[in-house]
Amino acid sequence: MQKVYLRKVYLSIAMTVCLFGVIMSCASTGEKSLQTGETVSQGLPKKEGQQDRKKDDLQASKQIVVAKVNGAEISMYTLVKMMNRIGAKRAVAATTPEDIEMVKKEALDRLILQELAYQKALSLGLRTPQEAIDASLANLKENIGDEESYKQFLEKEQVTEQELREQVERSLALERIFEQEVYQKTSIPEDELKKIYEKEKGNYIKPEKVSTVDVFFAGKDGDDSLATRAEAARAKILQDKSRDPWRLVLDGTFIVRNYELRAGKDQELREEAKKLTTGEISRIVKAPDGIHIIKLREYSPERQLTFDEARGSLENRLRASAQEKRLREWEHELKGAAKIEIKDAAAGPPLP
Repeated sequence: MQKVYLRKVYLSIAMTVCLFGVIMSCASTGEKSLQTGETVSQGLPKKEGQQDRKKDDLQASKQIVVAKVNGAEISMYTLVKMMNRIGAKRAVAATTPEDIEMVKKEALDRLILQELAYQKALSLGLRTPQEAIDASLANLKENIGDEESYKQFLEKEQVTEQELREQVERSLALERIFEQEVYQKTSIPEDELKKIYEKEKGNYIKPEKVSTVDVFFAGKDGDDSLATRAEAARAKILQDKSRDPWRLVLDGTFIVRNYELRAGKDQELREEAKKLTTGEISRIVKAPDGIHIIKLREYSPERQLTFDEARGSLENRLRASAQEKRLREWEHELKGAAKIEIKDAAAGPPLP
């Protein structure tokens, strides 16, 4: 009788997971019906009896043990919460029995690893200070809002404040142990970095840089008055000891700007700039958009980045896969010395 009841509870919870993607879809569109524009909660009749049974099933699921890790129990309730978390990140909701089984296996694997990691943290004395727990809870309450909203949050999550406190303590301990055993111990062999650098050397090029101060007179080619005003402005720049275009008095006929010359778009200006030394003032340059006078601020030609210059970018590319590799290694180490029991209840009934 007990086994039949457990299977019914699992079926109810599993169907909740199955419908998770649909619920999230409604939430992301403001819970509007595509046909009527009415909210889903308004368009569907309330079934309080079903909701009560669902709550009862979820509470009962806390008593169902799906696995034991060195004697520590993992409940059906915890498993379903992890399944929902994973389901929320999937591009397509898990609706078939095969999909749900895949999500369930991934969720159980994660929970087993988390339990092993938590036990390792405790064995190393990585206990979370009460001050850190208090700060995290205070931050959570602040983000939620007022006290009433906080109570509603606890009711929705079906946890007591003490249970929430224990979850926060556990989460912070896991952060510390993963930082110590995974992130700090992730390494990428230098020969692997160099091999990729040599293979993809063409991707690590520092482009040519041409930085100028640009005095720009907007207008069409053939406007003699435009050229005359530009010549007068250039003469004033050359008369100034510092030859600073920013000291020109703006009269509405031109602008002064710091301007990075773009390859393929500022061809006339780029050709002129390459003839100048740093700080030198150009001649009058005619371009499709008007007339320019430029002062060269900085010029650096295109060049190949060295391995040391490209190292950071290479490491960033490979870090995620390296961390995943280290995580799998650590998981294997933890499981090798652990006693893990998967209970029959975790398998559940075949789903419709």
